[in-house]
Formats: sequence, C-alpha cells, structure tokens
Amino acid sequence: MNAIRVPSGDSDLGNLGGTLSAAQCANTRGNVIGASTLPGDLVSHAFLWRNGVMTDLGTLGGDNSDAIWINERGDVTGSADLPGFNLHDAVVWKDGKMIDLGTVGTDACSRGRGINSRGQVVGGSSDCANFLHAFVWNGSGPMLDLNTLIAPGSGLQLTNAININDRGEIISKSVPVGVAPIDDEDLGHLVLLIPCGAGHNPECTAEAGTKSDVTQASKTSRRTVPAILPARPPTARDAAAAWRAKLLKRYHFPGIGQK
Repeated sequence: MNAIRVPSGDSDLGNLGGTLSAAQCANTRGNVIGASTLPGDLVSHAFLWRNGVMTDLGTLGGDNSDAIWINERGDVTGSADLPGFNLHDAVVWKDGKMIDLGTVGTDACSRGRGINSRGQVVGGSSDCANFLHAFVWNGSGPMLDLNTLIAPGSGLQLTNAININDRGEIISKSVPVGVAPIDDEDLGHLVLLIPCGAGHNPECTAEAGTKSDVTQASKTSRRTVPAILPARPPTARDAAAAWRAKLLKRYHFPGIGQK
C-alpha cells in the first residue's frame, strides 16, 4: 500500500523500501509528508516528498518517526524515537536538520502537532500513553507549558494543542482540573487560545503570560522513564497491525475494522 497523490492524474509517491506508506498532508507548493515502513516492515520513518523525490527524515536514534504537519516554507513537525524505552520527542525538520524540542518538565514523551509559517510549533507532552501538557515552541529555547501562560481559574488542564495559525491562535484539547487526562477522551472541552498583546486579545489580564510564568515553564529537569519494556521484539506482523491501527485511528475509514 503506497501513498497516492492526485494533482492531474494519479501519482504513486513510492515508499522507503517497505511495503506500506501513507501520506499525511501537503502544502500549496506540492510538498507531501507522511510515513513509510523500511525494508522488512518492522519500523516506519517520516518522509518528505518534494519534486518527485521521497526523503527519509530519520529519527533521534530510535526506531520510528512520524510527520504530522508541514507549513508553507516546508518545515515539518511530528515526533521521532530516541534510543531505548520507546521514548519519543516532538521534533522539527527544518533546512535539512532535525531539532529535538524536548518535553515539558519530567514528562517522558512529546509530539508536535501543528506548525505555522512563523515556525511556531504546538503539540502535547505526555507520559508516552496520555497527553498531559499542551505546549508551544516559539522557534528557539525550550517548549513552554501552555497551562502556565493562561490566566488562572479556567478550571481546565490543557493537554494537547492541535494546531496554530499565523496569528498565533491555538486550538487545544483539555480536561477539567482534577480529572486524569486520558488520550482521546476530551469530555467535550476544546479551547481557542488567543495571544495577549499587539491588539490580539483586549480581554487579556496582567495575570496571564507573566514573566514568572514563562520562566517557570522554561525550567528543565530530567524526564521520568517508563518502567515497562516490551516483552519481545516486534515481528513484521506486529508492525503491520500497529500501522493499520494507527491509520484507522487517524483517518477513521468508514466500515474498516468495525464489527
């Protein structure tokens, strides 16, 4: 199964040597991102397809990577595995280089979800199973926990930022404070975050986005490593099943996998 592009007639994008590939999204320049398995179908890497050439975007030393969004400049965000323990960090692929964005505090994993034309990235920092802290990365320095940049008293914990536009407005998932975040169980709370200053949001208060908040969010500490390791190395059948499950979850193909 290969990724297909349809500009004026079908165009097979190919793969990275495996038998499975899937496109995620494209920009107006015709650049396409997605993921493809490597020979043997045990692992998959993010790819960038440009001018008829599919490029392997690589990892942070682990097995897999995932490209999720591309901006008009061709900058890509997603995630890439680190060596061992099934850890993955949010990354940006820019000008042929991969930038590791790290995590929020002691969280073990993170994933980039959206990137605007200014290079600002949003996503979620997690325990590798459930998103815990929505973040924004402003092009340099550490990622910032969005929960420290909003006025107190909202009653919500921002868990996973989905996208950011060129005005810096962010869509994020959230759960009520005190409710344990469980991935994909939003409890109906999606929020729009509007930047303070420069005429963006006249309702902002001095309590939101203070210097102390940003400083606190910028502090780094050693992450917590999950203690559970895989019982055995994955087989090609396991990898194919995981790939299928990921596609079903992302694209919700009607009728497939439903009993």
